[in-house]
Amino acid sequence: MNKLRDTMSSHERSSIVEVMGRHCGDIALHAGLASGAETILVPEVEYDMDEIADRMKQNFQHGKRHSIVLVAEGVGTGEEVAKALTDRCPTLEPRVTVLGHIQRGGTPTPIDRNLASRLGDFAVRMLISGESDKACGIIKGELVLTDIDKVVNSKKDFNMELYELASRLSQ
Repeated sequence: MNKLRDTMSSHERSSIVEVMGRHCGDIALHAGLASGAETILVPEVEYDMDEIADRMKQNFQHGKRHSIVLVAEGVGTGEEVAKALTDRCPTLEPRVTVLGHIQRGGTPTPIDRNLASRLGDFAVRMLISGESDKACGIIKGELVLTDIDKVVNSKKDFNMELYELASRLSQ
């Protein structure tokens, strides 16, 4: 995302980045917050394309040299969003990037590796002690087991607080 931002800035363009998220906008939300995307479109939040196009146009008029819109695929394709924005403001000329499965293949951070080690060790110890049909996780810093049925059948709530933070920071 940083390299994309650099490229868009040097060419004074906007970029539409499509990420996975047919039913859940978490990837778009976290990537958008981490990268400073100006707009994040997710299935969980309604949006107004006219308002987005107007804001992007105003940003460019006030000297902002680039704009990144992160789109979870559940909202639509990057091409559809680019066309909708171009129809409203032809001067935007957004470029579309579809990250596809490459977003799953990043190098793990030290925190990721430590988390995997802790969870792997916990899972093996729980199996040896006779536990089964459970998922391992961490809640409030504690290693926990949860019935697999509960995990599979529960829907995680979208983090509106993070979404609103990303929105405030992008202004």
